[in-house]
Amino acid sequence: MRTLDTNYVAVGAFVLVGVAGLVLALALLTGRTGATDTYYTAYDNVAGIKYGTIVSFEGYPVGQVEWVKPFGQKEQPRFKVALAVREGWEIPEGTVATVASSGLLAAVSIDLKAGKGEAMAKPGALLPGTGGSNVMAAMASLAGDMGDLAETGIKPLLASLLHYVDTLGSTLEKTAPELLSNMQSLSSDLAKKGPAIINHTESLTGRLNKAGEQVLSDKNIGELDNVVRLMGELKSTKAQVDQLMSELNATAVQARPDVAKGLNDLNHTLKVVSSSIDSITTNMESTSRNMAEFSRRIRDNPGLILGGSAAPDEAPR
Repeated sequence: MRTLDTNYVAVGAFVLVGVAGLVLALALLTGRTGATDTYYTAYDNVAGIKYGTIVSFEGYPVGQVEWVKPFGQKEQPRFKVALAVREGWEIPEGTVATVASSGLLAAVSIDLKAGKGEAMAKPGALLPGTGGSNVMAAMASLAGDMGDLAETGIKPLLASLLHYVDTLGSTLEKTAPELLSNMQSLSSDLAKKGPAIINHTESLTGRLNKAGEQVLSDKNIGELDNVVRLMGELKSTKAQVDQLMSELNATAVQARPDVAKGLNDLNHTLKVVSSSIDSITTNMESTSRNMAEFSRRIRDNPGLILGGSAAPDEAPR
């Protein structure tokens, strides 16, 4: 009988120890091992945040979420979150409560990123909150974008490609026999004319080699040297001609005043001649008439040259 009682006591003690260990483990996991200080933060989205969500300070568990309450307008609701942090834990001012997740399938937690302020936030303070990146939401958005891309881009592209392939296939069905016939004809022509083409090519290559040897002979190289020398002499002559032209230009510039003076004198002379041209013309016309009369009398009476007189019956005109 005593043995049975002893067994009952042992089993009861083992169960109590197990329950106490379980409670202690839960307390350690949630960060609630004693008295706490309450801080608050706010988020636009609290997906994954609920009572018992772990609160850590730079990754070290220091408490848990006590409650989540909505506030604000219905069109733009926000959520206030109470953070139960281990009593006496120093949180610098400017600390940000960030929604974090250690892995793709890990539970969401709130990590307190220490601020740069020297003073410490007092219990009951409102800590600024930032929402973390929701991997699943991002993947869902990416999947939606990929679906839109498939509907608006890939499917029309595939349809266009299929249309072009069908068009090309129908075109090939129509033209393939003729194309194959032309290719066969071309192949037979190449087979027949190929040796002759090769022979002509070899002959042309030999001629080109021979011509190259003739062009690069010692005689032609000497002629090329003479041409190069002649080009040098032409360059030298060109330089001399340029120098001569420069000297002529300089001379023309120096003689420009004398030329201008001569032109002025010539212009004055032309003006004088122009003013006297009428009298000169009249005198020349009178002289011409006198010469004509003298010539006529000489023809009629050549003796006038020897000092004779005019005939008695000839009256002067």
